[in-house]
Amino acid sequence: MKTELIDIEKLQEIIINQAQESSVQKEQITTQEKRIQTQQIEINHLKEKIDYLIRQHFTSKSEKLNPNQPTLFEDNEESIEVVEDEEIEITFKRKRGGRTSPPTDIPRVRVEHDISDDEKICSCGDTMHKIKELVSEQYDIVPAKFQVIQNVRFVYGCRCGEKPSTTALAYIYPPKDTSNRFILSNYCCTKV
Repeated sequence: MKTELIDIEKLQEIIINQAQESSVQKEQITTQEKRIQTQQIEINHLKEKIDYLIRQHFTSKSEKLNPNQPTLFEDNEESIEVVEDEEIEITFKRKRGGRTSPPTDIPRVRVEHDISDDEKICSCGDTMHKIKELVSEQYDIVPAKFQVIQNVRFVYGCRCGEKPSTTALAYIYPPKDTSNRFILSNYCCTKV
């Protein structure tokens, strides 16, 4: 083995060269780290865009957000002041469901359906008294005459608390309809 003697000047030169190389490597490392950080920010931004586009494409149209509407999760540091206004009472009337009653200018024919006198006697022996009337109306046509038939059923009850009784509802065809069979036959016969 050969051993070379290295003098001090040569050692100093080697140390200076290594210091310069290490400083160049440190600069390269910092530039690479900065590039990695910017690329990571860009990757995150592109991922958010892809997620947004996927949500826009695959969600139903009614779930789309208005672009003018601010997002819910936006960080706003603004303080919101709540101003108490006078209380305003709002009243409204709801529409009632169901059918409308026939016009009042059409003449009514009252047909009373009553229970027999034997059925008006309660099981306790007392006679039942009329509690109320159940009135249902249906249209009726007599040729060249239009009228409303009122089917009135009386409800009888006893003061002893027994179950009230009433007459059975007359057969209506079609069921739950305000027209009767004569209207339907007239409609079928006059239909051209």
